[in-house]
Amino acid sequence: MPALPIVIAPDERLITRANEITDINDKVKELVNNMFQTMYKADGLGLAAVQVGAMERVFVMDIQSEKDELAGYESTGKFCMINPEITELSDEKVIMKEGCLSIPEQSYEIERPRYLTVKYQDINSEEHTLKASGWLARCIQHELDHLNGILYIRHLSKLKYDMAMKKAQKVKKHYEQ
Repeated sequence: MPALPIVIAPDERLITRANEITDINDKVKELVNNMFQTMYKADGLGLAAVQVGAMERVFVMDIQSEKDELAGYESTGKFCMINPEITELSDEKVIMKEGCLSIPEQSYEIERPRYLTVKYQDINSEEHTLKASGWLARCIQHELDHLNGILYIRHLSKLKYDMAMKKAQKVKKHYEQ
């Protein structure tokens, strides 16, 4: 299973909403396997299909360790989420530093809800509901933003966003060489 090239911002695919997956077939399963390989090779926690140029509503993630233990909520695990939909977000917010494989060499403090509930399908077309907290909840929100055409730096002020995009353009030129 080969690692796939990661789409680097700025790129139109990263700000375009991904399409629903109507059939979890062998092509989707191969994409998911390749996405896991790509994520591990790039030392990431999560990866959305749009980040490898596939405009499909699927992302993978693997959160190994977490200190945010919230009763009844998962905070670690390896997941493939197809057509995910957040059904509940907490009012309680936390600020944590985020980075993104599609915006290399940058990270920013981002405020997001501490916990959430998400519905999704797995690779076997089975429906699940997951209550997540900590890094797992943050990763779900970050990757779902990707599927909706939203880069995490959109959560910054306009000034910080503009600075981040300017830096991203310079970094992208370096990666293209």
